[in-house]
Amino acid sequence: MSTWTALAAGGAEAVRTGAWESGATVAGAVVVVLMVAATVSLLRSPALDPVLRLLWLLVILAFPVAGAGLWFALGRRAPRPQDPHPA
Repeated sequence: MSTWTALAAGGAEAVRTGAWESGATVAGAVVVVLMVAATVSLLRSPALDPVLRLLWLLVILAFPVAGAGLWFALGRRAPRPQDPHPA
């Protein structure tokens, strides 16, 4: 049997492809979970200006890994509006 026939029949190459696809599926699932977690965290932040919230959402959706990482590193620490009339 030639090499071409073995590969076409799903020989050793099929095993490597399957493992690669499993790794890509896990990585994709991690990205989706990270993006969903960042979006939920963003939408549950009470004191965030709506325009700023929309900008953060666009960053998270446009750059899932970097946007979510930036949100968790910087966005959640955004300064809260202070009461203009302290007691």
